[in-house]
Amino acid sequence: MTTSSSEKWPIKRSLLSPVAGLVLGFSQALGQTEESTGVELQLTIPEAPFHVVGDPAPLNWKFINPGDQRLAFMWEGCCRLNGRVSATLGQVTFQSEPSNDPAQLTAHRFARAARLYPGKSTQFETAISDWLQISESGAYQFSASYTGLLDNQRPNVTPGWQLWRQSTQSKPVETTLLIPIDYVARRVTLGKASGLSLSIKKDNPWNPIHGIQLELTFKNQSGQQLFLSWPSEFGIWILDSDNRRVPLSPTQIKTPPEELKIDPNDQIKKIITLDGRALESKPFGTYRVFVDYKTDDRRTPSNLVDINWQLSQSQLANLIRAASGGAKTGLRNKPLKLLRLHIASLGQALFQADVTRFDTKGQRLLSDLKLAAKLKSFGPKPGLVTVKLSIEKDGSLKFANQALAEALPPKGSIVENLNSITSIQRHLGWTVAVELQPKERVTEMQIAQALESLKSVERNLSKPPVLKTN
Repeated sequence: MTTSSSEKWPIKRSLLSPVAGLVLGFSQALGQTEESTGVELQLTIPEAPFHVVGDPAPLNWKFINPGDQRLAFMWEGCCRLNGRVSATLGQVTFQSEPSNDPAQLTAHRFARAARLYPGKSTQFETAISDWLQISESGAYQFSASYTGLLDNQRPNVTPGWQLWRQSTQSKPVETTLLIPIDYVARRVTLGKASGLSLSIKKDNPWNPIHGIQLELTFKNQSGQQLFLSWPSEFGIWILDSDNRRVPLSPTQIKTPPEELKIDPNDQIKKIITLDGRALESKPFGTYRVFVDYKTDDRRTPSNLVDINWQLSQSQLANLIRAASGGAKTGLRNKPLKLLRLHIASLGQALFQADVTRFDTKGQRLLSDLKLAAKLKSFGPKPGLVTVKLSIEKDGSLKFANQALAEALPPKGSIVENLNSITSIQRHLGWTVAVELQPKERVTEMQIAQALESLKSVERNLSKPPVLKTN
């Protein structure tokens, strides 16, 4: 989130060039004109006493064509190139920024050609979080502007459609946003208003495979019977160390549905299971969980419970023992998957593990994981990793990357070390290729001998070794 200025929003060519000629085509149909009547823009946010940052709070765009001409423009909600959203809190205004993510810019090529018929409107649904990251609670005023077509956009439409290239500005709409930690801080007041008090507790620490069970207590403090739809009116919130909702974390409570009836001053308890998969791909650290009760007119949170997502030496040893036994019949090897996901963070713990605690298979896996942890930084993202070897003047092979050479076993030959890399590539998510770089005055015979020496490795490579010459 950035603070706005009074300058006009810059559309940088470096951002636009990857999306030049969006998928809908460059060719302008015969009979199109470039003139356009004005288009009105309305923003709408569902009415509520407040929205919590992390809610899928809609920010809907309604385009109205007051004229008598059919209009065509480009709708996009992915890269924030055509559209711009501002949020004002007090004297500070925050503005959306154009995306510079190559993957998003590529996806932008699939932006939709939108059509506006005379006297009609069209609406698009987005979320506040698609445009802005809100980090402070308060009453915000949202406004937006939209440019129908940028210079490099030309939707492929039939004759008779005018291309709308102008910009339009919405009137401000106001809504109150609470960051999650401020929402939970209001739980007593909100519980009195809703008549329902929620509290959760844990009995055991987080288990990397099985997760955790939380005991949720409902207490009716309304003075009359409460009827609750379980679990459809409740959701799980997981917050990270910055107290932001963790993206792609589970929100639904998975349990058979039932109607709960609670008499005044009575309470009931339910067990919520949060599976290990909820955090398996998330970085190690401390997370906080609460349960959210939400209906059309009532809302209240539970207290927060801390979850320490780490692997102790005991848990690490158990995972290695379980993983070294291989996948169970019909099941994936979950312990091994977990170790691979966090191999970059486990280096120190792996080297501190007591090798005598494992059988032969466990010791072999521990050795492989140690090497994988040392090598992960050379290819942090899964995919193709090219190992470059130089052919020296005497015909010998050397790793072009000295740091990589130092991470490998010191007594191993080039071929042995390459075999070591390829034998653990699945732990790293790699596919390995080799590139040979001959030094000056290296002969063709020496190159042939170098290629021949790699024959035993070739079957484990993604493709035969490539020779790169200047």
